[in-house]
Amino acid sequence: MILDAEKGFGHEPPRYDLCIVGAGAAGISLALELEATGLRVCLLEAGGAVYEAETQRLFGGEVVGQRYPMLRDTRVGALGGSTTVWAGWCRPLEALDFEPRDWCDAGGWPFGLDELRPYYTRAHEICGLAAYDYDPEHWVGVLGAARILPGDPAFANEIFHIQVQDFGQRYREWLERSKNVDLVLHAPVTRVRMEGSACTAVEIRTLGGYELAIGADRFVLAAGGIENPRLLLLSADQPAGVPGNAGGLVGRYFTDHAFVDPGTLVLRAPDSLSFYRARPVAPGRGASSVRGVLSLRREVAERERLMHAALYFHPRYEAHRVFDTAEVKAWLTLWNKLKQRAVPGAPWPYVREAIRAPHRLAVALARKLAVRHGPARRWRMRGAFETGSRYDNRVTLSNERDRLGRRRVLIEWQIGEADVENMRRVTRIFDQAVRKAGVGHLERAFPDTPAGWQQALEPAKHHMGTTRMHVASPLGVVDENSRVHGTSNLYVTGSSVFPSGGFANPTLTIVALAARLGDHLKRVARG
Repeated sequence: MILDAEKGFGHEPPRYDLCIVGAGAAGISLALELEATGLRVCLLEAGGAVYEAETQRLFGGEVVGQRYPMLRDTRVGALGGSTTVWAGWCRPLEALDFEPRDWCDAGGWPFGLDELRPYYTRAHEICGLAAYDYDPEHWVGVLGAARILPGDPAFANEIFHIQVQDFGQRYREWLERSKNVDLVLHAPVTRVRMEGSACTAVEIRTLGGYELAIGADRFVLAAGGIENPRLLLLSADQPAGVPGNAGGLVGRYFTDHAFVDPGTLVLRAPDSLSFYRARPVAPGRGASSVRGVLSLRREVAERERLMHAALYFHPRYEAHRVFDTAEVKAWLTLWNKLKQRAVPGAPWPYVREAIRAPHRLAVALARKLAVRHGPARRWRMRGAFETGSRYDNRVTLSNERDRLGRRRVLIEWQIGEADVENMRRVTRIFDQAVRKAGVGHLERAFPDTPAGWQQALEPAKHHMGTTRMHVASPLGVVDENSRVHGTSNLYVTGSSVFPSGGFANPTLTIVALAARLGDHLKRVARG
């Protein structure tokens, strides 16, 4: 059933077995997992069924330190959450990502990759992906066998699954028909109500001024890597009273991936690089796609004390250096907003940037319209880099308030010197590898200096780490089962619980963790 908090319940809200805050990938996946149990579930969404500018303004805030996108452009307040503008890239974390690594402040997860494998399989089904298989040899028939650097000691050819999937659209009909799950739209939470170690309710205040509280036996925050810590911080007047904050870690270790276009692979002979181009698994059936990337081998990362990274290639039409300019990147952001592949609204900063160089926009548009895929000697590259988990990077609260009277977020964010040096080292190793193999060379897009890299990097808007998972309360906010330390019935799920994030986009792991939490809550409900 779908309800609207602005219209009220028509009666006193019922008491639920479980209340989930956030109807994005994590919240919807968890509700799906619990549907067959018979438990009464309330799924709260701050926004409406689709994007609304008024709701989106609640997600503003400030970032100090590193250059970062406008916060209102980094997540979506609507049914489906950020999957409404998701590019659909999916890959599990690597085994090494779960293990302690002292060179990047990664303390390790409470469990390893094997624990999540069955849940990754379920996540594939929830995300509408092809079968859970990341063996590159399995996909040769789809992508073709031709790969650069086959058998290279430093880089391996790996696979991403891709499926553009708006969870709100995919599961809206199911939510409408569900007899056990009540989805409540326009229900922004203002605080978590605690009595001793127990959460007794979440308090809601709508933009129209309607207030209510939802009671349940158990509660799960699934509102994202910024809103999860924000809601915890909003729930107490002093840091010591914040749920899960015994170690002072709520909001700490804010982490994001770094995207960088490091340069152009100049090949000795033209090649189509088809293995690295997205291809549908079953053409004509609307199925998901797969594509290849190059990633560091585990033994190299350990020996060189490097963080994980993946390298892939832009489309052929983007080989021109004009696509490295700020004006064209702003134009592409506007285009993505128009096509609903980026958060809609607030276009003017990008318009002002784009119109500074109309001649560059003309070149970019002409290439996009005229250049087709095929063999070429020049392929512009993109890197997705893991960054270190840093204590000083954090989400906290500012003194500015949103329309509901809630304090807005203030994010302290800085890419460390070690992160930059890691990126430089990875691309140097790649350049050495392609030169040694006689494939070609990497032509740099900017000076290979720390300042050059700092200027070129782009945050991926993958918010992680702010309610990190650890078995010990001084070292984490939630335990190995996602229960908030020091509480009896409050849980957090999503990328905010990641102790480290690897290079892979986080959504598949978010869904896998939600499925795992679903199994745990089923056991708890059975007693």
